[in-house]
Amino acid sequence: MKSDNKYDSKILEDDIDKLSKNLYLESPDLWIDFTDKINDNNFDEMILFFASKYNFLSIIKHAITNELIDVSLPSKNKSYPTISQHLMSVAQQNNSAEIYDYLKSLTDNENSLNYKKTDDKTKNDNIDNNKDTNISYYPKFICKKCKTNIFDTGFSECEKVIYTYSPKENLVKEASRSHMNKISCSNCNTPLENVTLEILESLCSIQNCSKCYTNLTIGGITDKVKMIFDEKTKKFIPQSTTYHCSNCDNIINENQKNFFGL
Repeated sequence: MKSDNKYDSKILEDDIDKLSKNLYLESPDLWIDFTDKINDNNFDEMILFFASKYNFLSIIKHAITNELIDVSLPSKNKSYPTISQHLMSVAQQNNSAEIYDYLKSLTDNENSLNYKKTDDKTKNDNIDNNKDTNISYYPKFICKKCKTNIFDTGFSECEKVIYTYSPKENLVKEASRSHMNKISCSNCNTPLENVTLEILESLCSIQNCSKCYTNLTIGGITDKVKMIFDEKTKKFIPQSTTYHCSNCDNIINENQKNFFGL
């Protein structure tokens, strides 16, 4: 990528080139969007998301120190209150310890993070490329009434138990037992609407394929564009895009799309 003195260091320019190549291999559509934004000097949340994912600290620093983005603003990913916290989560997922520490140093509100370290900072500083890392995604689902994360305070699932009378034993015996899939917050006992155990379990493995359990950040995601024929132009034009696990072709869900910023 030609700099035309646009960037303040050769390292930054090289890192932007490297990130551009990574995105081209990952998805041509993402690469086109990325290129347009870089040419417009638009270092938005999407640009910093991929900079965090591929561990390019220079790009993060450039955008923040030159006030091209305010990372304290709300994130477009509704799972995170701020852009900074979204980026730190991405950094943790991809072992980008330097980016995590840099972003963490910009905020005093450490307790509001939507994930947490599973070991102390000393171990975190020594993270290598081994996938058995000491950093992990921490799921979040906030109870609307008591405002606690039910993955911290706990949740309960209702169970339906049917009893019948046994003449032989002259007592009541359990005939059947089944889950009703009604979830309640254990902290305030409030029923959680439109929430199932399956949904909560999917949040715990958000970066894994729900079918083959492949880590999508390692195995990759493929995008498929549905084309329709336009009678006016007599050409096929894009109508919609879906994203799939590259290992088993299972379509990724909305939570995962939001998590990966797709």
